[in-house]
Amino acid sequence: MDAQGSKQAEVSATRILLTGTYCSVNKGDACMQAVFVLEFQRYQRGSLITIASPFPERDVAYYAPTPVIKSRRRNLLLATFHWVMLEFLSALGIRLSRYPLSEEIDGMIHADAVVDLSGDMLTEDYGPLVGYSHFLPLMQAQALGRPVIICAQSVGPFHRLTPLARRILSRAKLITVRDQVSVGLLERLQHSGNSPIHTADLAFLLKPAEDARIDELLTAEGIVIGSRPLVGVSVSALLLNRNNRHVDVDTGDKLEVFARALDTVSERLEVDLLLVPHVFGPRSNADDREVCERLAQRMRYAPQRLRGEYRPEELKGVIARCDAFVGCRMHANIAALDSIVPVLAVGYSHKTRGILADLGLDEWVLPVAHLTTIQLIEGIERLLKAAPCYRHQLKERLPAIRVRAGENIEAVARIIAPGHEGNAL
Repeated sequence: MDAQGSKQAEVSATRILLTGTYCSVNKGDACMQAVFVLEFQRYQRGSLITIASPFPERDVAYYAPTPVIKSRRRNLLLATFHWVMLEFLSALGIRLSRYPLSEEIDGMIHADAVVDLSGDMLTEDYGPLVGYSHFLPLMQAQALGRPVIICAQSVGPFHRLTPLARRILSRAKLITVRDQVSVGLLERLQHSGNSPIHTADLAFLLKPAEDARIDELLTAEGIVIGSRPLVGVSVSALLLNRNNRHVDVDTGDKLEVFARALDTVSERLEVDLLLVPHVFGPRSNADDREVCERLAQRMRYAPQRLRGEYRPEELKGVIARCDAFVGCRMHANIAALDSIVPVLAVGYSHKTRGILADLGLDEWVLPVAHLTTIQLIEGIERLLKAAPCYRHQLKERLPAIRVRAGENIEAVARIIAPGHEGNAL
């Protein structure tokens, strides 16, 4: 193809702006973005996808060759100013051809659709300001008249943001959700838009790294898988935050709950433990390796643990070597489930129970709020005893879940019109 033909193909290509991402050091987040890009470009060749990130300096190299631009949604005042300005221009009937004040908004102008792929951030679970920050790019896109798609999400609950959520979600071109609980929340929200499509998390489409790479990684880390069953454990900074509203301090220090429970099962059940971090920042107090270090210091029986930062497919390959998994991180749990590894999930929101419920496994969720040492010990013991039946159920249910995960890509592709151009001024 000559230069002119290449330029024409680029002009007519489907353009998507991915918004809602946090940072590639969160490997669940990184997994969702990378899988969407790979699968959509496989489904619709030649499509052009750009990721809007609050931390482009961390993400540019990670997502290359996919372009990464700066998102300023975390600056609430500035992002709100841009939204008000766009609404004002829209009311005057002015269509923009560019917007030099914001790289992200300029990307929206040239996009055929703005796809929010934030996982579980369209909610007030993390407070109304965090939820509002994730609504801002969607409000900006809708002010520009761009189609907004909510993809593979857990949505809600809402309290103070309910009117705003209803307005934004009712105007969305498409909503796909990864759990039935979110379907119910959207119905109760009484939004007047299209009915949400119940799909599955995109992480079910992630291929693990090759066995040779996992062997190399484990050797470099000095991790030995012996004859005893190996139980993987994913912890979260949530266990350190006793002021978090999801944690009931009356039932004890959650990190101590984990330390005592893991010591007991290690001794009583004769299993080896492997701590698997799944989030690596961007701040040190959000780094799972810091939580793993503190947990190990409290234990009598030193667990093995990963110390380096790895890609989602590498972490999935490591998790696949486990015989069972106890997880606070949802995408670490999905990596285990998709690898036919039985999971005991420790959750704080409806996303955890909802995703396991689709596999008929919602009984294997322990709420973190009131979690005690005895509950965690009994849960792990029960998990190991039920492992053969658990694996059988996973083998039966996973094929349908993977198909539903792929339906996210098909649904997005069906509604985007390639080469759609506005009448810009």
